[in-house]
Amino acid sequence: MNGGNQIMRRVATALALAIGLGACSSASAPSPVAAPIPATNGAVPIGALALTRPQQKGSIWQLVSSPNDPPDSAGLYDDQLNGVSGSSSSDVWAVGRVCCTPHGTQEYYGSLIEHWDGSSWTVVPGASNEPADVQLFAVAAVSPTDAWAFGQGAYPNVQPLIEHWDGSSWSVIPSPSIYNKGWLLAAAAISSNDIWAAGVGNFQSLTEHWDGKQWTIVPSLTKNGGVVYLDGIAASSSNDLMAVGSYSHPNNHVFAEHWNGSSWTDASPSKSFYNSRFFGVTSDGAASYWASGFEGSHGGPPQTLVERWNGSQFTRVATPNDEPKGSPFTNWLTSIAAISPKDIWAVGLWTYYPGSGTPRSLFERWNGKKWKIEAGPPPLESSNNYATNELLSIGKVNSTTLWAVGNQDVPPQCCEQTLTVQTTHG
Repeated sequence: MNGGNQIMRRVATALALAIGLGACSSASAPSPVAAPIPATNGAVPIGALALTRPQQKGSIWQLVSSPNDPPDSAGLYDDQLNGVSGSSSSDVWAVGRVCCTPHGTQEYYGSLIEHWDGSSWTVVPGASNEPADVQLFAVAAVSPTDAWAFGQGAYPNVQPLIEHWDGSSWSVIPSPSIYNKGWLLAAAAISSNDIWAAGVGNFQSLTEHWDGKQWTIVPSLTKNGGVVYLDGIAASSSNDLMAVGSYSHPNNHVFAEHWNGSSWTDASPSKSFYNSRFFGVTSDGAASYWASGFEGSHGGPPQTLVERWNGSQFTRVATPNDEPKGSPFTNWLTSIAAISPKDIWAVGLWTYYPGSGTPRSLFERWNGKKWKIEAGPPPLESSNNYATNELLSIGKVNSTTLWAVGNQDVPPQCCEQTLTVQTTHG
């Protein structure tokens, strides 16, 4: 399953499942489509250009082998990692989904949970009491005996799904019921008894909080006449959080809300774009937040978007776009993580425009003065147009270590497989 629209799986898949597209078969899984992006008369024809770009200097990122669910009877894979978080260099979790899992006469998505112990990734079984049709979108690791995974269970009703790791196994933890469908897409852990999750409920922003005993819904902002998604959440303290996403009516517009310790208030940028969205947010430890995503103008492809919160408002910071042949290509930044105020990374993908081409992972870095495109591991920059890869989440593990995860398609093996990359730098 190639194409730029897969970057939206964390949200668009959930929406597709909500309207009844959740079941999949071993031969064919659903391909939810992202919100439409306007066409351009100057689009580059697919296949007209080789999907290559000038090689950059050596990468500090390493491609790390990660396991996959066994392929189906036709030899097809359908594995994807959507979120990553670690409490130390030897305790890192990645979560996502696989297709397909039998349930009665149907086959559905199932959870995929993997753990890094400092030397290798292994698949860890999800909760034994998981509902059918499960996808996990986010994970928050507090310690080796305390981690949380978030997503949705779509059968028989689309509801938020929360699972907890106690050091030996995963279990489903009760969470508030949503009247008209809900799912959780992002998480932020402040301490073992102060954890937040964000997503969509009743097609409006949804935030939930763990106080050490139970999960409760914390009222968040709504927008009349449209849908609000929260795709990212980050915290600098218990009284200072930022949640970001988009408001769709009818086009996507960047959306943000800020927690001051007692309530959520609107922090959305005053200037939006024809089509824009925040996917990720991070705190840089210096009383500011950074949000990443995309913006698109009339008749043009989506381009990278990063904005910085200075305590009172978001301001756009210039970011580059990967354009291998000097033509405007689709560029997305799906996730962002800060090592320090002068060392921030964002990941995503670039691909042909319109978005039906083969995607490649995108790495960008803030050095304290400007954003620059950085080289990825050489295997991810193959000249083979059928070898695709994209990154959906990046997480800081400690002061020098970052992990990023997503999916890849490496011929001659077929279809989506897990993708994990890591860097350790001083």
